[in-house]
Amino acid sequence: MTDVAIRPAEQLPEPADQVGGRPDRGARIFAVVVGLLVAASVIIRFTASQALWLDEAQSVAIARLPLHGAGVTMWDGLLQDGSPPLYYVLLHGWIDLFGESNLAVRSLSAMINILAAWPLYVLAGRVVGERAARVSVVLYLTSPFALYFGTETRMYSLIVLLTALGGVALERVLRAPSARAVIGLALAAGCLALTHYWCLYLLLTVGGWLIGLLTVRPWLRARRARRAGTDPAGAAERAEDQPSPGALVATGESPATEPYPYSGTARGAGAPPVRPAGPAARVTGARSHRSATRRTVPGDAIVARRGPILGLVGIVAGGLVFSPWLPSFFDQLAHTGTPWGEPASYAAISHAYGQWAGGPTTLGRLLLFLITGLAGAGVAGRSAGGRFVLVDLRGIEPGRTLFLLATGTLVVAVTAGKVVGNAWADRYTATAFVPFLLVLGLGATIIGDKRVFRGVIAVAALVGLLAGTSDLRRERTQAAEAAGILEKIARPGDVMLVCPDQLGPGLARTVPSWLKVYVVPTYAPPDRVSWVDYEDRNKHADGRAVARRALAEAGPQHTVFLAGSGSYRTYEELCTVVRTTLQDARPHADEVMEQGTPAKVYENYALLRFQAR
Repeated sequence: MTDVAIRPAEQLPEPADQVGGRPDRGARIFAVVVGLLVAASVIIRFTASQALWLDEAQSVAIARLPLHGAGVTMWDGLLQDGSPPLYYVLLHGWIDLFGESNLAVRSLSAMINILAAWPLYVLAGRVVGERAARVSVVLYLTSPFALYFGTETRMYSLIVLLTALGGVALERVLRAPSARAVIGLALAAGCLALTHYWCLYLLLTVGGWLIGLLTVRPWLRARRARRAGTDPAGAAERAEDQPSPGALVATGESPATEPYPYSGTARGAGAPPVRPAGPAARVTGARSHRSATRRTVPGDAIVARRGPILGLVGIVAGGLVFSPWLPSFFDQLAHTGTPWGEPASYAAISHAYGQWAGGPTTLGRLLLFLITGLAGAGVAGRSAGGRFVLVDLRGIEPGRTLFLLATGTLVVAVTAGKVVGNAWADRYTATAFVPFLLVLGLGATIIGDKRVFRGVIAVAALVGLLAGTSDLRRERTQAAEAAGILEKIARPGDVMLVCPDQLGPGLARTVPSWLKVYVVPTYAPPDRVSWVDYEDRNKHADGRAVARRALAEAGPQHTVFLAGSGSYRTYEELCTVVRTTLQDARPHADEVMEQGTPAKVYENYALLRFQAR
């Protein structure tokens, strides 16, 4: 929304991958190395064999329910879970085709995760240029964040795919408005809302940005015009005399279509690309083209307003796609939520960047160091040639806007969480991941020295792959370990209590089928967790009654087991009461499985045995 200072033409370097003409030996080695890393990242997405933890097992348990019938349906399961339906419908069909083994259900996420690379590439090519698009895709495919959720039976890979598709549709609406583009945007917006409710924060952020294009930018232009003592039309004309920052400054070349929102130029559909040969020709050619378009400023101004308006129409129309789910949404809003956690502070925003880089590990922090530099260059950097980068503290488009969309979504999410009491989870930040990837791709193209450019990308891809692989090897739950122990020491007729019930879905997939398993406090089967009025239910639960019921069912001849952890919110006292009651009735108790550490296993708990007298 502000003007971009233009450096002298002679300071604009050639793109790093074009310096020296034909690709040299280093370029070929770089291409092979990056190709191998990308190929490895694709294969790794199909290698996770650990047992499913709570969220994954819950997803499968809901998705395998029938769509209709007299019993419990998938729609009933979703009401209790508090989730929208799109991912579960896809998983339901996938399970019908391929079964519900760990590999089968995780392969859906892997396929979606890989498929998302294509619309991401298309979107990046239109917004930040071809070279930046290639970098964005490489960093995405080797990202620890993307790798992990490509191996988890959850909807986060679908969020990335739909965000990229929605971005492609929005770019088209803003550059060359059409009914087809608006319909595509509406479908993407509606599907996002039907995939995860945090996507509403992304849609709110994008909507606010579009409103800013319609209101704030004209106001800024008028303000600059008053300061300069000129009319607003003249100020707009001078603003349009700026070259496309994303095309001319970051990449050294203009993409085939200059997207209006980032370039400051309202180019109509079918406008010819600007691809001058050298640095001086790029600027001169771009100015010549704008001189030609300057004669049609009034028409361009209409297009400039039409794009954001139709973008808002597309997002609002997405509500029509979401509308059939509204009754269920309001029911969930009243009775479910995130009772397992508390709202986050704004410090969680910076924490999200660290999670995108691989988390609090040595490799994750090394990658965070690299992507911080790339993000800074993408937001405010200008190549000064060679190893030098100039920093414009006002920021440069399109990186500034892309970073605003990514960070703004997180700000909206934290703010909404404080208002309605919803918890923060790093996995939810997948809603803001795509624009951040574009910033990184753009930042890499600021590097003028081809050796430095190749080194940074190769190291970032390698570190990301290593960090992601290390994260994938970590056990996600102790359900498989517990099942192995129970197979050896339990026998038919024994009873196991699970406290909290959040441990149940994972155990339900692994423990022997002949073992009687019930969750605390409902004494229900363990395969699904109902989040309906969850905190109030646990607050008024009677742990002693649950323990006595298990003892009575086991009788004097059978053992009672307790799989439990005292670190879950709303269960701080309840699990202790259950354990104490069992201990009082059967003093001969022992711990048959030690609780794992969070560094080694995500969902960790102990397994206790209370033997008959």
